[in-house]
Amino acid sequence: MEGELTATERERQILMERLPFINRIGDGILKDLVIEVWARLWRESPYGDISDVPNFTRELSRGDETLVQHTNTMVRMSLAMAQELEQAYGISLNHDNLLAGAILHDVDKLVLYGRQGDSVELTELGRKVTHGEYGAGVARQVGLPEPVVNIIASHSPVKKAALPATIEAVIVSSCDKAIFQSYRLMTGEGLWPEQ
Repeated sequence: MEGELTATERERQILMERLPFINRIGDGILKDLVIEVWARLWRESPYGDISDVPNFTRELSRGDETLVQHTNTMVRMSLAMAQELEQAYGISLNHDNLLAGAILHDVDKLVLYGRQGDSVELTELGRKVTHGEYGAGVARQVGLPEPVVNIIASHSPVKKAALPATIEAVIVSSCDKAIFQSYRLMTGEGLWPEQ
């Protein structure tokens, strides 16, 4: 299965519609591999529609953020931060790797989180692996470049499977932390303790 693209045309269309920033990845091979990781984990998940995947483990309430909403917000924030850093410091970042990493950073939530009645709990797999670790493993298995794998493995504000190795990885990790802590404050949960 390694290296073989198995995403169906229907899966590709749905993923590009729900995660429209996939279409901004300029490298066609990288774009196909991003779609492949999402498609594989979607097929492995209990979710018929990726728009139903929750973003947090918790009791569900009306208006809870979905993984698709969170991912699209993450991509917009990551691109904005990259643009500011490029302008401020005269650097050039790899936007394709940034897009791929931001789109894939939470892809393993498809299989790590499961609905249990009115709440979302860790699945059996989710209790065994660190968030980011499983998604990074699938990304590596399909042949994504190591800088993208590192973005996935190093993004979590709760527990990282690796340290960020590139500026693009620092950007995704920083944006995810900002969203995570802001969402906790918006919902009255308070800040997560710094690690």
